[in-house]
Amino acid sequence: MPRKKVEKGLEAAKKLERHAEEIVTKIATKDTMTHFVNAGMELIQAANVAMKQMNLPEETKTRIHKAEKEALLAVKSSIDVILTEVDKEIPPRKSSELKRIEIKPGKKKSR
Repeated sequence: MPRKKVEKGLEAAKKLERHAEEIVTKIATKDTMTHFVNAGMELIQAANVAMKQMNLPEETKTRIHKAEKEALLAVKSSIDVILTEVDKEIPPRKSSELKRIEIKPGKKKSR
């Protein structure tokens, strides 16, 4: 009896995973990711401009820089997702094997 419960649970988890992947691929398009990246960069640039114009305590500046780093890591992750999608659209190479080419010695030219 417990084995059947485990199998049903595993089947339900796989079904949920497939459903989640389907939703994500429909929502997280390349355009969506591009806009997300652009928005993140605008936020980072705005924070830097604001910090230069304000007299902020060092701890606040440090926290803002940590937030900027997290935003940049999110942008990096988004770029990785976009690259993965682009790679899927590039056809694989026919052959990436190295081929040996023999070069036969030629006759020396006389001067």
